[in-house]
Amino acid sequence: MKFTFTPMDDADAHTIQSWNYEVPYNIYNWAAEDDISEMLDRHSPHYAVKDEHDELIGFFAYGSSALVWNSGEPHLFSENNTITIGLGLRPNMTGKGLGLSFVNIGLDFAIQQFKPDHFCLFVLTFNQRAIRVYERAGFQKVGIYAQHHTNGDREFLEMRKIVEHF
Repeated sequence: MKFTFTPMDDADAHTIQSWNYEVPYNIYNWAAEDDISEMLDRHSPHYAVKDEHDELIGFFAYGSSALVWNSGEPHLFSENNTITIGLGLRPNMTGKGLGLSFVNIGLDFAIQQFKPDHFCLFVLTFNQRAIRVYERAGFQKVGIYAQHHTNGDREFLEMRKIVEHF
């Protein structure tokens, strides 16, 4: 499968906002009234990922927008030339064995575009399916963080990966 990355536009952001994941992954659903402006901010860029038929299959967020806390001014890099990533695969494509290749193409894209030395990501601790994929992609567990939310506290696992430059 061939994938292309394009900067997120308004139409792609609204399409992603309409995606509905099944329980227990429905925590990743957006509400219709949620603000999509963060997905369109180029200081912490989001990219739409499309297949060879130009169909939206997922997205990647790079930088502060992928953090699980408010980091103030949007930015791409954190300390030690680290890029935090966030991602989403279209709901009807999850659970079909595409996760590892999807993660790897997002990492490869970021390496080519931004030249980071490290990657960081945060994943809800219940999401063992994603954690297994991230481990297979070379990420290591480094800590657990609680996010205080109006709907209750959530635990996020922080995972990191060193970029191998050749």
